[in-house]
Amino acid sequence: MTVTGHDETGLRLGAPPELLPPGGRRAGFLAHAFRPQCVGVGMRTATGWLTVDDGEAVYAPHTSVGMAAPPSRTVMTVANGLLAKHGLRRARRNGTTAHLHSLAAGVRPGA
Repeated sequence: MTVTGHDETGLRLGAPPELLPPGGRRAGFLAHAFRPQCVGVGMRTATGWLTVDDGEAVYAPHTSVGMAAPPSRTVMTVANGLLAKHGLRRARRNGTTAHLHSLAAGVRPGA
């Protein structure tokens, strides 16, 4: 599928005729970009309305969210470390790590 243009109604999409059945429906799109060695990544997700009529597809997004990581190995390493540390602390606080250890040991909950 390719974006062939846009106007006030949304994005014009080009796709093989058998890919998109006629009609309207909710749809989501995911776009991503990776730089060499995954240092500098980007992602955007959109939800909206897809209308297919006479072989023409128009996607009208209404919500969008995304993230971008800078192309700096140092910044990415520090940020990933901080996020991992935060996630581990949260897992310890809510009992997830203890539950995973008991599952790894073969202890079934309630047994």
